[in-house]
Amino acid sequence: MRPILLCTLILTLAGCASTPVAESRPETTSNKDEPIRRYELNGQVLRLDTTGTIPIATIKHEAIGDWMGAMTMDFPVKDPADLAKMKVGAPVHGTVFVQGLRSWVGEVKDAAPAPAK
Repeated sequence: MRPILLCTLILTLAGCASTPVAESRPETTSNKDEPIRRYELNGQVLRLDTTGTIPIATIKHEAIGDWMGAMTMDFPVKDPADLAKMKVGAPVHGTVFVQGLRSWVGEVKDAAPAPAK
């Protein structure tokens, strides 16, 4: 009787561990095959963080098309030329690129100087 119970337990445990977690969760799959969507961005740069591998701009933005409502959010900025056009406190106009769960800011237009306080 014990060998049967032991075999049943082993088979049950083996069945529970047969699918790796990464394969069973679609949000962990690669985004590279998904199309890139583009949305107009209008907002204000609140912060620039250049300490990481990819700089991050914290932007208080208007609604972004049908993708996102108005809010304050961190966006990666992949192109150094786009980052150079951003100034803390200044308005920002550009494009938000969305591919799967990833998003980033690009095609930043030269912004007008920040208003005097």
